[in-house]
Amino acid sequence: MKQSALILLFILTLALLSAGEYNEYYFRFELTDQSRLAELSQIISIDAVRGFYVYAYANDNEWAAFQKTGLKAQLLEHPGLNPNARMAGSKDAMRLWDSYPTYETYISMMQDFAADYPSLCRIVNAGTTVGGRQILFAVISDNVNNREAEPRLMYTATMHGDETVGYILMLRLIDTLLSGYGSDPRLTNLVNSAELWINPNANPDGTYYGGNSTVASARRYNNNGYDLNRNFPDPNGAQYSGAPRQTETTLMMNLGMEQRFHLVANFHGGAEVVNYPWDHQYTLHTDDAWYQSISRAYATSAQNNGPAGYLDDLENGITNGAQWYVTTGNRQDWTNYAARGREVTIEVSNTKNPAASTLPGFWTYNYDALLGYLEQGLYGIHGIVKDVWDNPLQATITVMNHDDALTTVQSLAVNGSFYRYLSPGTYDLSIACSGYEDIIVEDVIVSSNQATPIEVIFGELPAQLDIPLQSGWNQISINVIPESGLPLPAQLENLQQIKSGSFSFNPDLPDHFNTLSQINPAEAYWIKVSAPTTLSLEGDLCPNAAINLKSGWNFVAYLPGQSLPVNTALASISAFLQEVRCYDQLYTRDQLSTMEPGKAYWINVNHDCLLVYP
Repeated sequence: MKQSALILLFILTLALLSAGEYNEYYFRFELTDQSRLAELSQIISIDAVRGFYVYAYANDNEWAAFQKTGLKAQLLEHPGLNPNARMAGSKDAMRLWDSYPTYETYISMMQDFAADYPSLCRIVNAGTTVGGRQILFAVISDNVNNREAEPRLMYTATMHGDETVGYILMLRLIDTLLSGYGSDPRLTNLVNSAELWINPNANPDGTYYGGNSTVASARRYNNNGYDLNRNFPDPNGAQYSGAPRQTETTLMMNLGMEQRFHLVANFHGGAEVVNYPWDHQYTLHTDDAWYQSISRAYATSAQNNGPAGYLDDLENGITNGAQWYVTTGNRQDWTNYAARGREVTIEVSNTKNPAASTLPGFWTYNYDALLGYLEQGLYGIHGIVKDVWDNPLQATITVMNHDDALTTVQSLAVNGSFYRYLSPGTYDLSIACSGYEDIIVEDVIVSSNQATPIEVIFGELPAQLDIPLQSGWNQISINVIPESGLPLPAQLENLQQIKSGSFSFNPDLPDHFNTLSQINPAEAYWIKVSAPTTLSLEGDLCPNAAINLKSGWNFVAYLPGQSLPVNTALASISAFLQEVRCYDQLYTRDQLSTMEPGKAYWINVNHDCLLVYP
């Protein structure tokens, strides 16, 4: 992909790396008008821009189209050629990590990871390439067979088949995470806190272009001759060169939409830099500051653990993609705008397919940075969206006054979880879920290297009010509006009489003597029953309306949905309050500590006032 190391400036006839019907050309050309890069990226696969020189790949059709631009190309030796590609034909031969595995060894190693660590690892085959090879993921978690509400983090490498360092880094990372679990606290915390998906090779057809036993003639494109990292749709639907959607692209898109990875890194070679979005447009991502921060953290770690000059290309090891050069059909951008994850591209080696003896060094340079980037996925806002019955909900989360149409995230329907990575600060979130009014969550604090948990609940459980009635007289009030309608006096079990301050009902009297037709919320009642019973109501909590009190004694309903201390419940009239009484067979005076739903109270005030419950 993008490359910063100078390739020797000599003209060589391209080694014929045909897949039967096309060649793969590697070349450079001089371009003084950088504004043409966007146009040219629709024709060829640009690999790097260094000064006025552009380095690029092309298949036969792309090469023919480039010839019509009038630009003069200089063919270069293909960077995937590697005469020092020592190969390992067995798992034991990979023990020192200074060899490349044959394709069969790679498949065997992946299968053995799951077999050796069945409680921590399973292998997912995302599908079969054009050439019939497998795109495999090692899924690692402490509860690997269950989908937990935890961040789903993904590493993938070598979608350009000739960029092989990431391939070995990923294999070794899988092995290290599994073998170090339980003994290394850092590794154990990652496995316990996240679901890790690691794909060592996203384009095995390109890597093993020369056959399953060697990577010596690896190439960039897939078996059909297309650059997979220019084959994803942009937000406007564009793909470079109008190339047909490739099998490998469709497989990755399907997996991305199904799994909704939260934080992703895509490992490449040909440069040493962390490339962050956007690639397809110059407009900055709304999370540009956060992207710069995590990119800088990776680059700094690699620089601290690598030799002088390692991973310091462009802006000392980081770059905005479009500022380097614009590409279309880039997977990094697709993950961000379509799958609503967050992805960067990490270029880990100036040499695309280096000698196998150099591979252990790249592990040393990148190990701490690899773990540090995954740990970034444990921070930020960790949310759960559900309904009042604890069912997970799919919702759209918008950071207010921050997000645009390409940067909102969604909670997962399977468990309601969402993860929103942000720079430290205080944010307001708008949560939108079909069938409900939006919920605004204000003042969400995001701190550096910390998780901020939040829970968003849509809907309200019906308020349940159970009023126990003793034989004889009781004082009650209702603070819910039943879904089935307000209770009628005649429906009350064991009723002998019910009355308010102005109206009454007695089932033994003719109807024309009864003036109380229904029991209303927010009013106080005397009720007499012939035997103990319970009045049960379910519905919405009635509005907390203000109650006018007159100087002296007032018979008052209790409106809050929970019991409160007297001083708390009556704080609004504390300046006028003289006494509160409740009738439980007897009046209690100066002994009342709490006020409870379902009861009515006598309240004595020394001045007309307005009671507003909290």
